[in-house]
Amino acid sequence: MASKIARELERSNWIHRPLKVDESASLEADSLKKEVLDRVVILDPAAGGDRWMHRGLGASSVLEDGQLQLTSPFVMEAWPEGSPSDGDYSTYGHVGVYRTFDHENWERFNRISFEIYPDCSGMSNPHIKVGIKNDGTIKIPDIYHREGSNVINLKNRQWNVCSMEIPDLPRDGITELEFGYDMYGKDRATGDTMEYRIRNVFLEKVAYPNISKGWQPRSKDIIFSHNGYSAEQPKTMILAERQTSSFSVIELETGEEKFTGPVHPVSTSIGSFSVVDFSAFKEEGTYIVRVGELLTKPFEIGGAADRWEDSIWKSINFIYCERCGCPVHGIHGSCHEDILARHNGGTIIFNGGWHDAGDVSQQLVQTAEVASALYEMAHQVKESNYPLYLRLVEEGEWGVDFILKTRFGDGYRATSAGIRIWSDGIMGNMDDMTARVHNNPYENFILSGIEAQIALFMEEEDLLKAKLAACAVQDFHYAVEEFELRGFAPKPIFWEHTYMSSESLFMATASWSASLQYRLTGEASYAGKAVEYLDYVIDSQELAGIRTDDGRTVAGFFYRTPEKKVVQHFNHQAREHIYLQAFSEILKTQPGHAKCDRWMESVRSYGEYIKFLTAFTAPYPMLSSGIYRADENEDRESFDLQHLLVGEEAKALYTEQLKQGVRLNDDYYLKRFPVWFSFRGNTAIVLSTGKAASLAGMLLGDRELISIAESQLQWVVGKNPFGQSLMYGEGYHFAQQYSVLSGEIVGEIPVGVQTFENEDVPYWPQMNNATYKEVWVGLAGKWLSLLSDLYEYDEQGGA
Repeated sequence: MASKIARELERSNWIHRPLKVDESASLEADSLKKEVLDRVVILDPAAGGDRWMHRGLGASSVLEDGQLQLTSPFVMEAWPEGSPSDGDYSTYGHVGVYRTFDHENWERFNRISFEIYPDCSGMSNPHIKVGIKNDGTIKIPDIYHREGSNVINLKNRQWNVCSMEIPDLPRDGITELEFGYDMYGKDRATGDTMEYRIRNVFLEKVAYPNISKGWQPRSKDIIFSHNGYSAEQPKTMILAERQTSSFSVIELETGEEKFTGPVHPVSTSIGSFSVVDFSAFKEEGTYIVRVGELLTKPFEIGGAADRWEDSIWKSINFIYCERCGCPVHGIHGSCHEDILARHNGGTIIFNGGWHDAGDVSQQLVQTAEVASALYEMAHQVKESNYPLYLRLVEEGEWGVDFILKTRFGDGYRATSAGIRIWSDGIMGNMDDMTARVHNNPYENFILSGIEAQIALFMEEEDLLKAKLAACAVQDFHYAVEEFELRGFAPKPIFWEHTYMSSESLFMATASWSASLQYRLTGEASYAGKAVEYLDYVIDSQELAGIRTDDGRTVAGFFYRTPEKKVVQHFNHQAREHIYLQAFSEILKTQPGHAKCDRWMESVRSYGEYIKFLTAFTAPYPMLSSGIYRADENEDRESFDLQHLLVGEEAKALYTEQLKQGVRLNDDYYLKRFPVWFSFRGNTAIVLSTGKAASLAGMLLGDRELISIAESQLQWVVGKNPFGQSLMYGEGYHFAQQYSVLSGEIVGEIPVGVQTFENEDVPYWPQMNNATYKEVWVGLAGKWLSLLSDLYEYDEQGGA
């Protein structure tokens, strides 16, 4: 097989056991090799224990040899004060030990290091949270408690040497350092008590520290796509400015110099850089690039399958390891059998599908979207890679089972549960959380579309095909019935992944689903609904264009409603691609319709908008977040839907964040990163917008849009200012992420690069915290869905 991880796949029984990771390629392994230039002791055995104090539950002490010790049970008999009565999104409480400082300035240091020994019987992922408080010019933690804490995943019953680099963390007035953890309950294998011992805590200055903020790479880094490049598409690498030497492309196996060229100085709106461009070189193979004395790691030039197949297997691995209700070797047993959904006298055990994130919460729509992506990818590789096809379908069936399981059959569905613990599986006691149950038209529209799409992908002899098709039709009718009765009136459901959906996205989803019902059944009434719903979407699109101060006209983007008061945005979740899915499906199912030219004009306009966005982050591939109206914060209804867990401060901060972007005219700004507050991270945004670009590119036959789409994957696997692959176990310099209950999983992807406070430049600290470093199963789905388009484009001879 083509995959470079073939041996690991065999050892995993084709991922029925988690893949192993080569930690030597990780950021943490690289960090521990760095030269220490200066060091100060923080935990001094000779200083006595009176400097360290206990916080929360459990117990802490200073041992005779100066080690800190933390102990507690895994569970408590009651939820912490202030928690919901059923423990929704709660843990059993916090255990910590801390030391105070008198506004010490740590700015001459850039790393904290320490050693930790966890003794946690049967725990799959022992971890410790390191908390820092700063009372200097910038306060840490911030008002949303996202900055200043780092959750480090550990190996059980051995000393773990840990380090955390803090080059950009405000530290001019340090007042506290804490080591602690939250109690997350017991799995089937878990013992009764856990213990952590801590020693050798140092404040350090190291040579060549990581960067965590800004567009400029480090002076000795070459920024490139770790997964390589298409032979026919642009191929560039990025260095810090003033790199004036030439470069060479060298074949890895032979050492032969295959291509040379000058390193070009480039100035863009985000700074000055040096760029290596070898787009003219089209020979497939494995290469490295040399720039002066600098060398890259190996990368591929070739087709989509050559470059991306390993990432597909790793995505499957992550998805599999996130299974809920199914034993996963080394991670958990058959979990969450006491999470219950009740409706009309019936009860469903709400386990199955895949855990949502770094916690173990569950979201039906997220699971459904992942299942859809698995079948979408399977469809593309069925003829070329049948073993991969079978494994994708097998995993997809796990999601389909959950989609069907959570239907009550009358329009009501069990939709989500805020689970942050391993529950005991015994019904009738305190940890039995309650799943949310609703008859929501948006959820029925999106789920009916997914049911229809998967049914269409299934083979004719598949036992589930007819049932899934029948459910798709039924659920679509439930959605229409509720929508025609109440319109957009049903209040969005807090904590649901569909919470921030706009009216135009609602109608795009409804049109897409209607087109799929038409393809599934051939009934003309669905075609009519698809057209009707899409008219609303087009009415919500900016087609006339806005005039910028420099004389350009920008069009193609969507507003939340036809009134065009608030532009459609996403700030950590994202379904931008659904707009283009609606156009793509209606053009396929109704190619002779009188409105086809109008539909294609909408697609062309959107495609030009995508191209417009690329200029503001060049030479990096990351698509800008989009266009914002200056007065959107005045529309409180939509503003509150878009921004969770914020206060009145957000209205003023909205304006401040806009001003950090690019002013287009009196009324509009462009933002490279979203306006966001408590919830941050842009991986879903770039992958969703990348999927929209690929769909537009396929419809228009536009190679540039396909290249833009693929480049969003490249941003994730290394072509970012930090030179890190954000997919764990893929590429180079991948780092630990926020995956507290399950631990690090090959293929996991975090919510994504954020910004610091109100800035509009990338910020990616080593600190692991929600939301930006939290791993999301839905991102694996978006990864596969976008890749399926690239595979299809290759098969059609496009690359």
